[in-house]
Amino acid sequence: MKSILLIFALSCGLSFAGTPEGARKITRAFDLAQAQWVKDVRTAPDNAAQNAAWLRRPDAKEAGRKLWAEIRSNLKEAWTLEPAAWFLTNTSEYAVTESKALRGKSPAAIIRDIVWEHHVHSPKIGPYCIALTHVQDPKAMRLLETIEKGNPDKGVKGASALAQAILHRRLGGGKFGMAIRQEKLRLAIKAPDLTVGKTTTLALLKDELFRMSRLNINTVAPDFRGIEVTQKISSLRDYKGKVVVLFFWHALMPAHNESLALFRKYHQEFADKDIVILGVNMDNPLTLRKNIAEGNVNWTNFSDSTQTISKLYRIERWPSVFVLDGEQKIRYVGAPGAFVKITAEDLAKQIAAGKAAAAKPELEEVGSGK
Repeated sequence: MKSILLIFALSCGLSFAGTPEGARKITRAFDLAQAQWVKDVRTAPDNAAQNAAWLRRPDAKEAGRKLWAEIRSNLKEAWTLEPAAWFLTNTSEYAVTESKALRGKSPAAIIRDIVWEHHVHSPKIGPYCIALTHVQDPKAMRLLETIEKGNPDKGVKGASALAQAILHRRLGGGKFGMAIRQEKLRLAIKAPDLTVGKTTTLALLKDELFRMSRLNINTVAPDFRGIEVTQKISSLRDYKGKVVVLFFWHALMPAHNESLALFRKYHQEFADKDIVILGVNMDNPLTLRKNIAEGNVNWTNFSDSTQTISKLYRIERWPSVFVLDGEQKIRYVGAPGAFVKITAEDLAKQIAAGKAAAAKPELEEVGSGK
């Protein structure tokens, strides 16, 4: 009889209720596997060992599928808020995938709608507020504003304000957007610290303040040392005096082929100017070398398989670009596109004009016979 009921339930598309213990088992297993993978990549004694370690990367999509199956029938219950936050943060690609089985919606959208209906006032919703910054959802800002206004918990209000500040940073908006960011960060500073997955709202707040003080337009870019794909060790400061186009990329990023084609074109166009492209690539070194050997990549690249440089620059999305002037001040931050070329070439003209002006007195002295 039990077998008949099981077959009937499966054939009708019914799902069985998950449990907090089941969700914790899935997230803990992935976290442990991820930590071991990072350790193996970082401690690999040579390139071959690092290549082998890289290929053992845990499957985030599979973890996402398992966790979604565990929590989807219980989303009205408060215990699902924590694993839902983990789900959006760690398996965002799977979380935002729409499917016919979900009537054209994504798991992230379904979670959002149920949160809006059942959990806006929950004291456990803080981590979910931060998790909303890991997915692109046009309704996220309005939900966060609703939570900030309606939730009585001061920690949750702070988490919501912090999440809004992060989203406003990504939206830009000039001075107006900066003013809103500052207002929301001030609210977050006053709020109690909350644990959010493997971090805290205080740590995330410090990250945002670092971005404002060290990664904003007209600030000097953080220096770093790294290994170029040729095994040469160099630093960002070695390129001072030139315009630097810092290109963060990897083989699985959106618009991969288009971005690489654009930068191959840039490399040719910048060849006779004071502009250098420095790629920061988070792929397996073997993948990076293959791209170079096949002619897909023709610019200098730092191998960043452990994401040391990417974390320093707080990279959240790939591809990302920073354009630095001759003093290595940040003049552009954003996606590849026309503004990268316009900014880099304009800065190169300024460097050329400065060199010409400096050389003029010397030529005049030579001409006068002094």
